[in-house]
Amino acid sequence: MKKPILNKAFLTGLILTVLLSPASAHSQDLTQTFRGRILDAYTELPLPGATVVILGGDPLRGTTTNINGEFRIDGLPLGRINIQVSMIGYQPAVINNLLLRSGRELVMDIALEEQVYVMEDVMVRPEIRKDQAINEMAVVSARSFTIDETERYAGSLGDPSRMAANFAGVTSVSDQRNDIVIRGNSPLGLLWRLEGVEIPNPNHFGSIGTTGGPISMLNINHLNNSDFYTGAFPAEYGNALAGAFDIRMRNGNNQRHEFMGQAGFNGFELGAEGPLSKNSQASYMANFRYSTMEVLHAVGMDFGTGTAIPQYKDFSFKANIPLESGRISVFGLGGDNSIAMLESQDKDSQYGFTGLDLYNSNRMGVIGVNHIYYISDDIRFTNRLAVSGIESTADIYDLSLNTDSEQIKESLGEVKYTFSSKYSHRFNSRNYLNAGLVYDFYDVSYTGMELDTSGEQYINYLDNTGNMGFGRTFIEWQHRFSDELSVNSGLHSSMLFMNNSYAVEPRIGLKWEFSEGQSVNLGAGLHSQTQMKAVYFSQRLTDTLNLTYEKTNQHLDLSRSIHLVGGYDRLLGEEHRLKLEVYYQKLYNIPVAWRRPEFSLMNQGGGYSFHLYDNMENSGTGENKGIELTLEKFLNQGFYYLVTASLFDAGYRGYDGVWRNSAFNNNFVINALSGYEWGVGRNSLLSVDLKMVYAGGHRKLPIDEEQSLADNSLRYKWSEAYNERFPDYFRLNGRITFRLNRNSFDHEWGLDLQNMTNRENIFIQNWDNNKKEVATYYQMGFMPMMTYRIYF
Repeated sequence: MKKPILNKAFLTGLILTVLLSPASAHSQDLTQTFRGRILDAYTELPLPGATVVILGGDPLRGTTTNINGEFRIDGLPLGRINIQVSMIGYQPAVINNLLLRSGRELVMDIALEEQVYVMEDVMVRPEIRKDQAINEMAVVSARSFTIDETERYAGSLGDPSRMAANFAGVTSVSDQRNDIVIRGNSPLGLLWRLEGVEIPNPNHFGSIGTTGGPISMLNINHLNNSDFYTGAFPAEYGNALAGAFDIRMRNGNNQRHEFMGQAGFNGFELGAEGPLSKNSQASYMANFRYSTMEVLHAVGMDFGTGTAIPQYKDFSFKANIPLESGRISVFGLGGDNSIAMLESQDKDSQYGFTGLDLYNSNRMGVIGVNHIYYISDDIRFTNRLAVSGIESTADIYDLSLNTDSEQIKESLGEVKYTFSSKYSHRFNSRNYLNAGLVYDFYDVSYTGMELDTSGEQYINYLDNTGNMGFGRTFIEWQHRFSDELSVNSGLHSSMLFMNNSYAVEPRIGLKWEFSEGQSVNLGAGLHSQTQMKAVYFSQRLTDTLNLTYEKTNQHLDLSRSIHLVGGYDRLLGEEHRLKLEVYYQKLYNIPVAWRRPEFSLMNQGGGYSFHLYDNMENSGTGENKGIELTLEKFLNQGFYYLVTASLFDAGYRGYDGVWRNSAFNNNFVINALSGYEWGVGRNSLLSVDLKMVYAGGHRKLPIDEEQSLADNSLRYKWSEAYNERFPDYFRLNGRITFRLNRNSFDHEWGLDLQNMTNRENIFIQNWDNNKKEVATYYQMGFMPMMTYRIYF
């Protein structure tokens, strides 16, 4: 009962702040500066002489870029603006609904694509393509997303992963986690990249080897527009079977210092950015966040979760230093978290973990240096050095065993040293080449022990300290026959040096705009991925007397998947877009186990634990096929909507060769989002957003109650694995946002209304070893969440 009181207090504070704000502020016409750089989309070099115009103003306002490609327009009224950028020899661009706020300058880098044909005295109509990826080598199953979308979409909670779940072909595992399931694939098939560097799981409470968790470490206040891929991705991306999330961090303001404070569901935050040196145009940006629940619990607030109070903190930063012939950037992201779920002290503390006391902690971090060097206007090298690591510990006590010893003791750690180099060459307006290499050196330490049935001896299923190397190379070529027709081809290769397993992966994509605003897109490629590193080092006890172990999975090959995608894209005027894609994926070389013939590693990765076996082999297969529809109205005159629908079928064959549904075969998902934004007075904005999701329920791995009772431990009916689904999932979310601008600073309040209908969607079923019965746990009920943010 305390949570509603807490949110009423926040709402009361919002109303009082608005009512008590000085009346004089409402009568002022506040203004802000819009500035940035215009760049070549491929070379990223500045474009002097480009024209930037603010559309819809009277009189019309604009400027041209200087020798460094920079522009600046001062004195613009607050609110939404539309801009047009043009330059001879480049395709013009229109960007709508950029938000000007009083507490922060609007600073942007805008890329223009070179035209194949330059036509004099002919007006080329600007295109609005917010749906396309930033990476020009991507022609199918790719989309860029903006930070404005991440904040606007109801239910996203400022999390890029939860925002991506609104796109066609994407489903989520649960309300409690942000794992991304793409086209029926395991979340393990997702590649995370930050500033061009492949990184470990960037989520708090995310187990090692997984890709999701309850709370993202990625701070939206630091992110730039980024790309999300759901299949047949370009040759630059490897070691992924499902998709890729290519996250970019923006540069800090290089002319003035700005600050941000925030309190809400994701934590208490403080951020700062500004120039390192105005003369050199160098800038910095940094942000620190601390768990909200941990702070409020410390002052006596009860959240109804018992002892399970999430404790976490994270820090991110970026420094950008321009050079005479390029630039250097240094970036970092790190987080630390822990939680204790103790049923012995409070049954409310369990999130589906029955009859257990569980202590869990995780740490993740990455720091990297990027150096871009221009040999000429058409040739550049991008070199990267990075160190990343992730560590996870777990201590689990089974309360039914009447012992003070842990049933499971686990400590997993990985440190990765990365070097990559990329060569980019623009031969002319038709032909572009990228080629590169990546080498990762892993230093790993894994320890895992489980108490045997006697309760007197531990069995070490993991016990290894060592290292391993993993290398990739790629080359990709884009040929533009015209502004309407282009072909991208590429080759990616991978080798795991521990066992010399390798893969050579051809990729190809075609885009043909056969009519104005209409295009067909085709993509095909072979993709491969290593197994979770701990899988290679799992071991089995071969001699119980001398406690001798054998590692039986080090021979495992790379898993592989063939992607085929076809799409049709149509702009319906300048505000609407229709997209249709069909796809087929053939997975093979998937690890399976003779000890559990129904098992396949492609069904793992959607939770906090794994099923692993010794003596696995790469004989498993799988198939994913489906059709996806997207209908979207871009934000215009305060209104937008997005409707996505996906129908799909995902299945697999284990060691026994029997065809089964995969664990992630929900069969269908429908998302519908909409929102409207009003101007309040001269300097404030009020917006209301809604999201509805209706999807097939998750597949069941049924619990064998008789065997669980006989063995005094959880046992499954593997013969019925994934035959049935839980009831269909339905959820309605809402968000209300109010932005209040003042001289040199602005406030923002957000009220998220999660699961407005209080629908009971099943989260998990587990075996309660104390009560000797199957326990059903439900996902989050109705939950209001308040956020406050200030820029100054």
